[in-house]
Amino acid sequence: MLKQKQKPLSDDQIFLSSSTEQITWGELHANLDAKIKRLKEHGIGPHVVFVIAEKQVTIDDYLWILASIKNGGSATQADGRQSQMELDGLVACCKATCIIRSNEIIMLDDPTKTGPTILHPNEVYRGMTSGTTVKEFFEMYPFFWDYEDHEEAIVDGETLLGCTAHASTQHLFAIAPEFEQDERPYILCTHGFTATYNPYNLLRMYYVGGGLHFLNYGDNIPEQIQKANPNCCISYPIAVKNIVDACPDDFNWSGIKYWEVSGGHTPETVVKSIEKKFNFIAMHNMMASTEADCHSRAEYRPGDPLEKFYGFVHDPAFYNGELKYDEDGVLWYKYGTRDWQTDGDKFEEKDGAWFYKGRAFDDVIFMKGGVKIYTGMIEAKALETSGVENVASCSKDELHYLIYTGDALAHDIATSFKEMQPSKRPHDIYHVTDKAFFGQTDSTRTPQKLQKSKLADIILNNSDEIIEHCSLKGHNEV
Repeated sequence: MLKQKQKPLSDDQIFLSSSTEQITWGELHANLDAKIKRLKEHGIGPHVVFVIAEKQVTIDDYLWILASIKNGGSATQADGRQSQMELDGLVACCKATCIIRSNEIIMLDDPTKTGPTILHPNEVYRGMTSGTTVKEFFEMYPFFWDYEDHEEAIVDGETLLGCTAHASTQHLFAIAPEFEQDERPYILCTHGFTATYNPYNLLRMYYVGGGLHFLNYGDNIPEQIQKANPNCCISYPIAVKNIVDACPDDFNWSGIKYWEVSGGHTPETVVKSIEKKFNFIAMHNMMASTEADCHSRAEYRPGDPLEKFYGFVHDPAFYNGELKYDEDGVLWYKYGTRDWQTDGDKFEEKDGAWFYKGRAFDDVIFMKGGVKIYTGMIEAKALETSGVENVASCSKDELHYLIYTGDALAHDIATSFKEMQPSKRPHDIYHVTDKAFFGQTDSTRTPQKLQKSKLADIILNNSDEIIEHCSLKGHNEV
């Protein structure tokens, strides 16, 4: 069901908008109720609906999510341009009862036979965020409105893993207290419907009586910023980078007062570019995962040393659980009935702040713009090509390399990656000798333990061990 911490300032306030559409708070519930009527005609209630958007995302794509929640169910989403493998995996993982695409309801199961498909009555959304790097690729988690709802979400004696709209919102309020008083957040979001961020931000803005303006592919971004006049921008690093890069160096815009950039590593160049083109009050970065919610925050203001944006500080008042770091700097957390667990996030303490140092499990790498790549998924995809024996997904200078041994052709592997989202595809594919792959210094030594973090340097510095090389130009064309 829907839930709010605070109301909008007026019915005329815009709740959701794009370059071609908008809906006010006063118009919102009549729209949702009409959608709920259609859901009920299909027997859909406490079920998960799967919304697929076309290239140009519409307001209705977002509102079906809220309609399902108001109807006692949950929802998740995807972009129609994702590969069929990804779409099928996501649909199966969340046990969706139906697909909603271009306002058409396509039933997948009979709700009277399946019963509820939500994990708990308090679930409002099913998502996958940057924390799920040690889980199955398609594993998704329930989202809740606030800590109170999450605490009640106990199934078979154990608190469900998941996160809340409340956690990240209170971090926003901490740096922008006016949003709890005489102003409401009206946030700018990126284009597309793939990532959890935009629907999650939709929930956040409903929860606090705010608004969301989303971009679409082909939009003139500076023009949209000036037209919509959002007061904050919230997204993941590569999305923020694309927004900032689209603006001229002399943009000098003061309307976006706050920037929230989370969900991956934000390169220093992005921070500096925002500071060059925008006059803002503060930027913040949150440390969070689907499993552990938003537990720590780093803040940066114009004139601060840059490291302020990367040093996370935890305040127990901003997390509904417990945190601890072990002797290796690995973060552990617990909440509800759950015992201590970790996703492998490593940190280094300096002057009271914690600086992120990657994953202990070596299964995630960061690309240009902060795109996070799950190496296990890339390696599994490469192994689908006949003839691949050993494979490693790794990076150097924010470029993504796929390095393998065997007798498969690099071109065949590259072609197979065209099914995946562009940001997930490697930049370069290297077919190498066993000697290079296993770090042998001469022909008599036994293979060394594979260290993916060093593999790119080994290969690039030993061209004689490269059998074949193939580049994916623009992350797309082979």
